[in-house]
Amino acid sequence: MSKTKVVIYGAGGYGGVGLVENLLLHPEVEISALVSREGAGSSYAKLYPHLKGLIDLEVENAEGFNPTNRGDFVFFSTPDGVGQTLAPTYLAAGYKIIDFSGDFRFNNPSLFKAYSAWQQGEMDHLCPQFLEQAVYGSPEWNRKAISQASIVGNPGCMAISCLLALYPAVINKACLLEHTVLNVKTGISGAGKKLNPNFHFPAADGNMFAYKIGQHQHLYEIEQHLEYWSGEKVAINFTPHVVPLTRGILSTCTLKLKPETDGKTLVQHYQECYQDEPFVDVETKGAKIELSQVRGTNLCKLSVNYIARTHSLIVNSIIDNLQKGQSGNAVQVMNAMLNFPETTGLGTIPRYP
Repeated sequence: MSKTKVVIYGAGGYGGVGLVENLLLHPEVEISALVSREGAGSSYAKLYPHLKGLIDLEVENAEGFNPTNRGDFVFFSTPDGVGQTLAPTYLAAGYKIIDFSGDFRFNNPSLFKAYSAWQQGEMDHLCPQFLEQAVYGSPEWNRKAISQASIVGNPGCMAISCLLALYPAVINKACLLEHTVLNVKTGISGAGKKLNPNFHFPAADGNMFAYKIGQHQHLYEIEQHLEYWSGEKVAINFTPHVVPLTRGILSTCTLKLKPETDGKTLVQHYQECYQDEPFVDVETKGAKIELSQVRGTNLCKLSVNYIARTHSLIVNSIIDNLQKGQSGNAVQVMNAMLNFPETTGLGTIPRYP
């Protein structure tokens, strides 16, 4: 049987190289084109020397790239606005799409417009006719819809970390959502490859800071799902911090439980909810979780802790932001869309130290 041919649009960035690293291990996929403004006209191994001898494709310029008969599947590892501009052309050419930006994370134009206002100023979606059919890319709760989708919006890294931590409690109607507090720490690669003085080594090393307090774009994404699951209007507190790591996210999610909620039973619900999920591992009873347990993998580790003194649940969630928070999750989603086992191409193990 012939392999699925994949185009990676935006191959020059961290998301693009993460896809290449994963897909080189995928037995059912062939990378047919690497498209980027960065490095166009040169070999991909020149752009990323650690891949020398593993891939010999030349980077093709995004300007004027013609996707006709070049592949079956496209990843848009690109900023907001690119995927929605190109989606009509790729869909007409028969491609399935996974987009890494916020372009297809929302099912109606007004939600996208509200999100975009937080990110870079209000944008009207360029192809709103496709939003209704777009699916949010978390197999852990959206597997069936993903398997039938032609367009999937890959989740934001901090959003997926928090949502995996919140999902079992919210669907069990166990918490008072208005008291939810999300405290997130992220590595520097989450800002992407573009140069920024805040992330220059002398500025970042030994340093940390909070940013976009109460107004980060991923908050809108999180609240949207809490509202879907609970049927309530939701507004929560969310504070992201940058810490001096290359990669990794630690989210500490504090949930005030309803008086009638049994905390110990809720912890069991977490274990039951994720017991068959290949990329979510639940620890309880104060078990230590740390970045070294997930670095370089598509795994999310959850530590679920019932605090009787305050009748609260504190869930720590750790992911690699470039894997479960980006390229690894996208490959998992592609597998679901193409009816491959979701673990295909994602069999890497954590590296220690």
